[in-house]
Amino acid sequence: MSKTAVKKLHWRSNVQDTFVPLLGASGEVGVAIGGGADYGEFPFVTSAPGGGLTVGDIILEIGGTPVLGMTLGDVRGVLNSCPHPIRIKTVSPGSTLCKDLRLYLSKCFTPGSVDSQLQQVIRENLYLRAVPCTTRKPRDAEISGIDYNFVSVEEFFSLEESGALLESGKFKGNYYGTPRPVHIGPESPPITYQEHRNLLRNFRTRSKSLSNLEKVADDGINGEDDFGKCCRA
Repeated sequence: MSKTAVKKLHWRSNVQDTFVPLLGASGEVGVAIGGGADYGEFPFVTSAPGGGLTVGDIILEIGGTPVLGMTLGDVRGVLNSCPHPIRIKTVSPGSTLCKDLRLYLSKCFTPGSVDSQLQQVIRENLYLRAVPCTTRKPRDAEISGIDYNFVSVEEFFSLEESGALLESGKFKGNYYGTPRPVHIGPESPPITYQEHRNLLRNFRTRSKSLSNLEKVADDGINGEDDFGKCCRA
């Protein structure tokens, strides 16, 4: 008797769409959030006194704004400035999409798939608060600290070993890395719901994942636009 193979459902089939209520006369939002890219994690629900959400679930969107790859302070900034009623999309963590941001970015997905596109969205959010690093030399008109942080090979390996990079790879003999954003302090206000939309207009995306850099080079795909990062236009 042959066994019938059970096809595992993709995580997107388990996405929950919830409207979060306001609590009491103060109108506080009925959800608390933890995680964030500055902690190397996706944002997740830590408490939901207003009901409707499950503690531990990963937060995908707030009011239609994708928040994966954002710092904790910025996720809270989007939440607190989002027009009411606030609609939040969540999903339970699983083997593919878990709370570990670095692990998810390290995975190779089929180009154009839901996960491949989500990786690019994550990078767009990461580069709102972080600057990619590379061991290659600056090109004309490139500005250190804006286009890239230009580092030596030794400095790059030191960053990698310290856990400061969320992903890293090699392209045409040079190393590239996506750094973990720093925590948002009082001197740097969080990004608001509307600011997030405005900021993304100043970025251009590139299509390939850092985890595929060696494969990209081997396949003969030319141009650094294949490098999976976002930068200011």
